[in-house]
Formats: sequence, C-alpha cells, structure tokens
Amino acid sequence: LSQEANKFNNYQRQNAKQLQDKHKFMQKRAAENAQRQSRGEPPLPDEDVSKQFKPIAPLPRLDAMITSGQISNYCKQISQFCSQSLGKLYVAKALQQDKK
Repeated sequence: LSQEANKFNNYQRQNAKQLQDKHKFMQKRAAENAQRQSRGEPPLPDEDVSKQFKPIAPLPRLDAMITSGQISNYCKQISQFCSQSLGKLYVAKALQQDKK
C-alpha cells in the first residue's frame, strides 16, 4: 500500500510539473507575440498546448483499492475478536474479585 501511495504522489508531482510547464510556455509565447507586435511583425499563431505536452497516463488504482478493502476487512475482524475477548476478560476479572 505504501508503494501505491508513492506512485500516486509521483503521479501528482508529474501532473503539477506539466501544468507549470504549460503555463511557462503560454507566458513565453505571449511575451514573444508582444515583442513581435512591437517590431511590426505578425504574432505567432496560437497552437494547441496539449499537442506539445503529452498527457500523463493515469495510474491503475484497482490493486490499491482491493488491498485497502482487504485491510479494512481484516481490521474489522480483529476489532470484533478483540472486543469479545476483552469483554470475557473483564467478566472473568470481576468474577475473580467477587470470589475473594
């Protein structure tokens, strides 16, 4: 599960970096167009930014969800078992104190 969390964090970092690169590209293009207009040249055509930056493939999350569900199920079973055992322990302890 820790590996899946690391993969997801890496994916988020890559997405943030790509978004930042897109914004830098758009700002650079706007500055270039402003310079070209001040020199009397025609501005560069607006290109689709998504064509220059390939989308990052989404992560498969099925394995992580299955593992998380199994861990949740195990925790519920342990909790039920422990609550029954603790109840028996306190009853036995109370009975032992009554005998003394």
